Amino acid sequence: MDKTIEIAKCTLADIFNISKEDFDRRTRKSPVIEARRFLIYFLVNEMNFKFSDVPKEIKSITNHATVMHHFYKMMEWMDVKAEESTKIKYMNFKNLMLEKGMNKLEKELHKQFELRKVINWNIRQLKEMINEA
Repeated sequence: MDKTIEIAKCTLADIFNISKEDFDRRTRKSPVIEARRFLIYFLVNEMNFKFSDVPKEIKSITNHATVMHHFYKMMEWMDVKAEESTKIKYMNFKNLMLEKGMNKLEKELHKQFELRKVINWNIRQLKEMINEA
């Protein structure tokens, strides 16, 4: 897991033209903030981190509330049609991570997490249908 996080930081550092150490520095520079936001979204959404666990991986983030803010902001950007460039940039990052960042077991774990999301969604839909009937 630590190896994947380090690879994610390096990959995002290359994408946003920052240094890997910038993730742990307190700064308000736009490229660093955006890279951190991508990393937070990746850790929570793809790696199934809890909000409270993310500050352990990103030293400049001091509490779970900041993590939640960045996660929901990124989620909003991923949903808004006007933010197509952000979606494309994130998907490119995610594809790079799948290519070079994860070993076979991590890829399988990622697939299983994705499958679990689909199954949970299907269960919710079935429960709603039962309740409506």
